[in-house]
Amino acid sequence: MMVGNHCDCLVCRLETSLIDELDTEQAVEKFRLWAATSDILSAFPTALDLVAHLHRQSPAESSSVDRVILELVRGGTNGTESSLWQSILLLVFVPTIHRTTTQVSAAFPPLGRDDAAQHLFVTLIEFIRSADLRSHRSHVAFFVARRMRRSALRWAIRESRLDLPTDWDSGTTESEEIDEASDEPDTGILLEKFLDDCQQRGWLSEEERTLLEQFKLEGVSAAELALASGHSVMAIYHRIQRLLERLRRIARNSGSRVRSEQLELFRP
Repeated sequence: MMVGNHCDCLVCRLETSLIDELDTEQAVEKFRLWAATSDILSAFPTALDLVAHLHRQSPAESSSVDRVILELVRGGTNGTESSLWQSILLLVFVPTIHRTTTQVSAAFPPLGRDDAAQHLFVTLIEFIRSADLRSHRSHVAFFVARRMRRSALRWAIRESRLDLPTDWDSGTTESEEIDEASDEPDTGILLEKFLDDCQQRGWLSEEERTLLEQFKLEGVSAAELALASGHSVMAIYHRIQRLLERLRRIARNSGSRVRSEQLELFRP
């Protein structure tokens, strides 16, 4: 399902297994019966058609993606067989899990890639059953992806701390732990941690954070963001420039140990 991907990691093996599972006659029939009860799901002949449709959508079509994902999530509360709706959602988010696993592995080389992938799968399974997700109404896929990235980062920091020598200085900050985990830490992980700090201190709103993460982490263009928001491309671009410049000032003046190369994360 991940176009152009041919690796044999745990995520890709599980993806193949999920595809085979959902392609059986029994699974196809179960999905047909479930979809017949939903105006949203009835548009898709099979579960694999639904997954392929979601993987093709652009960020500008997030509202239609939201409706489908929330309908799948509601499957966990309306008596739908758990193995079906859970397998579909796992398959929907396989590209996110694969990408996040790669980011964590790059930022924390000592940690096993399969261990990181397993943590992400467990995180997703728990989150798709949560009231927090069921109550969310916009940018649902992005909301899930961000929750998984944050969980993966915190897990990696905890696991790295367990491997530290006994004479380690307990006053080391989490930002320093990220720096020491790799000579070339992943920019997405660094940016997530910095945005966490800024939001907790009131320097960045939830809306501003979402905009920056879509632009810097998800690779959404200013044109796509403009189409989704109803603003002009120039207005979006100027807003992103102002936000990035604010972050550069914060990074320079907040007293945090932000390295010069990390400042490059906040260039437009």
